[in-house]
Amino acid sequence: MNRVAVVGSANLDLVARTPRRPDPGETVLGTTYERHPGGKGLNQAAAAATVTATSFVGRRGSDEAGRVLEAELVRRGVDVSRFLPLEGASGHALITVTPDGENSIVVLPEANSLVRPRDVTDALDALAPQVVLTQQEIPLAATLATARWALTHGARLMLNASPSAPLPGDVLAAADPLVVNLTEAHFLTSADTPSDAAKVLSRQCVSVVITLGSDGSLVVENGRTTHLPAPRLTAVDTTGAGDMFAGVMAAHLALGTGLVEAARQATQAAAQAIQTPRSSR
Repeated sequence: MNRVAVVGSANLDLVARTPRRPDPGETVLGTTYERHPGGKGLNQAAAAATVTATSFVGRRGSDEAGRVLEAELVRRGVDVSRFLPLEGASGHALITVTPDGENSIVVLPEANSLVRPRDVTDALDALAPQVVLTQQEIPLAATLATARWALTHGARLMLNASPSAPLPGDVLAAADPLVVNLTEAHFLTSADTPSDAAKVLSRQCVSVVITLGSDGSLVVENGRTTHLPAPRLTAVDTTGAGDMFAGVMAAHLALGTGLVEAARQATQAAAQAIQTPRSSR
């Protein structure tokens, strides 16, 4: 049984560490270079698979990068029967990281931009998941198809509204929960505080989770707001922490765990992840 289906993106991240960001027209020599399978969809599917049976729904290219992405999902125990290949390039992210930890990212969606509504509905019909988790790194039409499939078939829709983009009211209304960070919450509501954003979003969605980084998260369900603190620790690498949180929470929801407890479990998983360099996970 595929308890969780993650509909989303898969990118090969090309990471260069540089002493500083180049000025316009300038060439800067890098110090190290790494490749990591990534993309919000792939990351979240890998996280969910640490807890329960998970499938990934998306598109990859026919290139070497596509084979690397598929192999990574298989290694993580994710079902890839609906990770469909097509002629052309897979998604890539070009990332530069400076010693202060700041990064600059250029995302090339490539195959991710070709995920079609029919791909989604055919896959979900075959998989029949209990929880569907999606983000916004694929075309809006595919996100809409995901939400409407979940509504029609009685599956729980978990929507990570990242990166920020406008969303139709019916998609927000189906989110249970909507998961956003502070920046994304402000984009959707224009509210200046997490509590104000939570109030606005709770009137639009079934439930809401706002992640607050080192301050934990706010969970809003049935008119009740719960603050979950994050463990106090020294982070080694925060890359992908939000995706770990989302994937693990979706998996616990699929197992029947209540939303607050699922978010608590996800907080612990994200905290453990950021204590390890990404290359060692």
